[in-house]
Amino acid sequence: MEQKQDLRITKTYMALTKTFVEMMEDERFEEITVKELCDKAMIRKSTFYKHFADKYELLTLIVREAQAKFDAKSASEAQSGEPVDFYTHLFSHVIDFLKENKKLVQSAMSSNSFPLILNILSEQIISDVCRKLKEDEKKEHKLIASPEVMASLFTGGLTEVIKWWIMQEKPISEASLKEQVSALMAAVYTSANTTR
Repeated sequence: MEQKQDLRITKTYMALTKTFVEMMEDERFEEITVKELCDKAMIRKSTFYKHFADKYELLTLIVREAQAKFDAKSASEAQSGEPVDFYTHLFSHVIDFLKENKKLVQSAMSSNSFPLILNILSEQIISDVCRKLKEDEKKEHKLIASPEVMASLFTGGLTEVIKWWIMQEKPISEASLKEQVSALMAAVYTSANTTR
């Protein structure tokens, strides 16, 4: 009996996630109502509220799932164990996600709720990057500042660079952007290992 319940929950989450993402491609976040979402996903509102307090909580789940996929992909590709490789792969995956979900990203950026959406995304990235930096510290990689400060700075810088690149309609090539971000990360680690 427990397995059926788990399967139903999984199907509910999948239906809501898929529908929500599809709706965000055509509507701004603030225009989407829980009722409309539930109608399109063929889920009862009572079922939605059993699992989520509101659409912001659903969005947080979607961001966390996307971030988990990024983490898994980055971990499997950055086999060298070098911190710069991890961040280079992470940044490449972010760019790939933006390209694959262009309509969704444009819709999110035009939304009045974009700062809130960006905040949800940033909190998750800060948490993941901080965890990675603490792992690096345990492996005796010297850090130029505390993991918390570096994670916040890296995430803020990364999101601002991506916003600039998208809003300015890609003023430099994707390859150049990736190269420059990678060089900046390498400089941070090199600086830390030569100044201490």
